Amino acid sequence: MHIVNLDPAAENFDYPVAMDIRELISLEDVMEELGLGPNGGLIYCMEHLEDNLDDWLAEELDNYLDDDYLVFDCPGQIELFTHVPVLRNFVDHLKSRNFNVCAVYLLDSQFITDVTKFISGCMASLSAMVQLELPHVNILSKMDLVTNKKEIEDYLNPESQFLLSELNQHMAPQFAKLNKSLIELVDEYSMVSFMPLDLRKESSIRYVLSQIDNCIQWGEDADLKIKDFDPEDDDE
Repeated sequence: MHIVNLDPAAENFDYPVAMDIRELISLEDVMEELGLGPNGGLIYCMEHLEDNLDDWLAEELDNYLDDDYLVFDCPGQIELFTHVPVLRNFVDHLKSRNFNVCAVYLLDSQFITDVTKFISGCMASLSAMVQLELPHVNILSKMDLVTNKKEIEDYLNPESQFLLSELNQHMAPQFAKLNKSLIELVDEYSMVSFMPLDLRKESSIRYVLSQIDNCIQWGEDADLKIKDFDPEDDDE
């Protein structure tokens, strides 16, 4: 497995990085040379990456085999997934090279303190899913830091009527119709399912990884390669 850093603002890593966008362009250099702010500089960096998909990225990807497992660590700014086509074009480039791709959306579990924030997180994830058009795995991260897990458990796989009731209690009466439409939208896209990730529990990590592997058919491809190999043919 290889980690690919796509965040031009990243500084330090506690793990080896196989590919790094900062070798192509860094946010610090862009802000200094062009006088852009953090958000504008980030968009500029990602658009520069888009312009170099057939050059820098293609050359880097040529170093990996068909059965290599690449994890692309993306910047967290939601507008990159909802408002500009950079990451959509990046995904299309990977698909054109026969990569099996899925998106893993991480929502900080400490952010989920009430239903309004949960719906906000769902809508942000849904926006990214519609833009990228990829199999999507939604994760509640940092569960090991949550003190009251009971509050979080209510939102792992909630019923739509529960969400609507909670939302109506938190919002003014004039928003009732809007609340109903939001819940129906989330329910229609089956977006009310999040997997908890607790880094202290190996079983939690394994379960999340198995869901991702299933999306990209990782195990199925490996099984096919094993079955295609016949020792008797090799002896001949």
